[in-house]
Amino acid sequence: MAGSALRRLMAEYRQLTLNPPDGIIAGPINEENFFEWEALITGPEGTCFEGGVFPAKLIFPPDYPLSPPKMQFTCEMFHPNIYADGRVCISILHAPGDDPMGYESSAERWSPVQSY
Repeated sequence: MAGSALRRLMAEYRQLTLNPPDGIIAGPINEENFFEWEALITGPEGTCFEGGVFPAKLIFPPDYPLSPPKMQFTCEMFHPNIYADGRVCISILHAPGDDPMGYESSAERWSPVQSY
């Protein structure tokens, strides 16, 4: 499975370099390991985060894209969807399927068809 995950990550990295989203720079920490990425995210205009640059780390599982990456900010940040240790908690990064707590619909959770 890691071979197909690696091909997918390489393709997504290529797309990010050709057509980067506004305010985000991301890529592998080391080109020897495409499963660990770093990102820099600039704070959106008109928010309390405006003017900030927020570093983060993404860890992709060996069965990516069937399972979502894990994301963690590596700087201090206060946000209701970010734990004190920087881990990001949002529906789109939760494993696919039904939420055992009944809080999220399966449409809100990770899907292998998603990409950056």
